[in-house]
Amino acid sequence: MVSKKMREIVEQAVKELAVSRGEAELIVASLLEKPRFEIYLNDSIDQESRQFLRAKLMQLKNGMPLEYVTKRMQFMNYSLRILPGVFIPRFETEYFIELIEKLIDFVPEQILDIGTGTGAISIALAHLYPDVHIVATDISDKAIRCARENIKEYGLTDRIQLLQCSICNGVNTRFDLIISNPPYIPSSRLHSLPKSVRDFEPMLAIDGGQDGIQFIKLIIEQTAPYLNPGGIVALEIDEDTVVTIKEFLQTNGCDQFSFRRDQFGKYRYLFIGELKNEKSRNIN
Repeated sequence: MVSKKMREIVEQAVKELAVSRGEAELIVASLLEKPRFEIYLNDSIDQESRQFLRAKLMQLKNGMPLEYVTKRMQFMNYSLRILPGVFIPRFETEYFIELIEKLIDFVPEQILDIGTGTGAISIALAHLYPDVHIVATDISDKAIRCARENIKEYGLTDRIQLLQCSICNGVNTRFDLIISNPPYIPSSRLHSLPKSVRDFEPMLAIDGGQDGIQFIKLIIEQTAPYLNPGGIVALEIDEDTVVTIKEFLQTNGCDQFSFRRDQFGKYRYLFIGELKNEKSRNIN
């Protein structure tokens, strides 16, 4: 059988996925696990590889995220294994790690990462703070398996302890930093999410309840006894819930908190505790 040319596969990806040629080349390179410049070194492609690419392009055309198709994802400088059904970390979470380094004026010795998913936050923080010990929790068995594989790949099994539990059940340590990217999308907005999110990513990691702060409230309430004096709680949030969260914090006697913007100008992060060189700033 005559082999199909690689350029035809790329052209097929352009047409079916409605992307630019450059984007199509990157997608094909990712599927073949090759650098982009190598895909044309041998322009012909055998039948087996052709069928493989056709099946993968069909998955992408149906809305499946590229990360689930390739089962790999990039987070900061880390190439991580990801399984379909495990939440895909976003660029905003990479920026979250940068803010942690910038705003916290101490070196944490103990960190709790709630809802670890792929383990991305824990892995990044373990490299940022070489002497830290991290407890990473998740209620999902698939997420725990995925995180365990990534933690092992980066040689961090002795520094990151995985627990399958809800929030911090079973945790018996106090922490200097408690961090989470919890479910925070209000249930009423789930239907408006992109198909790739709505139909493929786990609602368990996305649905924040009716007001979007169901799990944020639980984390704040349940982790209070586990926070060392002077410690920080850092959470990702939805910008539309800032006022509701502020009211909740003030009602519960918390006046030391700060909302911070992401790299796109949206309020995306909540820090509870005093940050570097400043008193906490509230939004009125």
